[in-house]
Amino acid sequence: MNSAALSLAASMFEGSGSDSDSLADTETVLYILGIEYKTPHDTYAILDDVVSRFWFTYRTGFAPIGGPSGPTRDTGWGCMMRCGQMMLAESYIRFFLPAGRYFRWRPNISDSVYWEILNMFIDKRHSSYSIHQIVQMGNSEGKEIGQWFGPNTIAQVLRRIASNEFDRQINVHVAMDNTLVLDEIRKLCQINSKVRKTTKKSNDTSSGWKPLVIIIPLRLGLTNVNIEYIDQLKLCFRLPQTLGCIGGKPNHAHYFIGYLETDELLYLDPHVTQQHVDTTVTADDISYHCDRINRMKFSGLDPSLALAFACKTEIEFDDLIAKLKQNLPSKPMFEICQSNPFDVHNQQPHHHGVLTLDSDDDFEVV
Repeated sequence: MNSAALSLAASMFEGSGSDSDSLADTETVLYILGIEYKTPHDTYAILDDVVSRFWFTYRTGFAPIGGPSGPTRDTGWGCMMRCGQMMLAESYIRFFLPAGRYFRWRPNISDSVYWEILNMFIDKRHSSYSIHQIVQMGNSEGKEIGQWFGPNTIAQVLRRIASNEFDRQINVHVAMDNTLVLDEIRKLCQINSKVRKTTKKSNDTSSGWKPLVIIIPLRLGLTNVNIEYIDQLKLCFRLPQTLGCIGGKPNHAHYFIGYLETDELLYLDPHVTQQHVDTTVTADDISYHCDRINRMKFSGLDPSLALAFACKTEIEFDDLIAKLKQNLPSKPMFEICQSNPFDVHNQQPHHHGVLTLDSDDDFEVV
């Protein structure tokens, strides 16, 4: 490792409050999106992993949202949208880059698929998951332009946007009522894949399964996370299918990607305002990656959050469910059911396919 990398690695961890001790000088175990590391031995590998994640932050100078007089910056209200972008972009890396979870970024990388994924999220009106598309989707369902989203809202909006016929198709399933309904998920992936086998845009695997993102909005307490759920959150961060979780108080959302055995969460922070950079016209992606990771105590986590998992194949989905069933305790954060327990007449649940954007504070407390 060269001297510049050593210096950067030594300062990459930002502690919360007055806790600014460098993890490069300590011995501990940590997990980042399903991969285990140990410090100080793995410090450079940790840095390489963190900087390879997409980092979407507040931006200024993009085209107005919603018309000529619309906002050209999202500082103060777009943080949860940025966290949702980071989480979903991570799934696209898993699904469509050959290295998947082990992709490692280098400045101005030449991989055309990488650039295609990044350009789906930049702040242009017609980019698939741009701030413009997210805000406009929310606005069409009653959210004011410039209004903060909670974790349930961004999950539902991303689900709706992902249902469009993009060149690189995925399914986004948002679990409701703290329940994963396996039959619904299989039907979603398998039926859609059968339809798309006749199209040229099909990117389904040989097993007939379209890549799947599962998002589970939860409220794990009233004002603070119930401590009995912390070990379950840690379990989720250790699973290879994890996409981490998004959460936070209004105007203060984070993308949580792992944890330390010292009971600290690791997260990427979108609360940095950067100038809009159009990567469709300039190969400048430096500002879309971050060389620092932040940490905070589990006790500081807001109870309103959304977990997410990525399953490229049906085998990965089956493995995820098996691990969850095997390791979640008798009082889990969410339930896993074969069929919809609320659907006694074998009808589609009345709200699973409906975008409801005013329910971020209406979760059942588990």
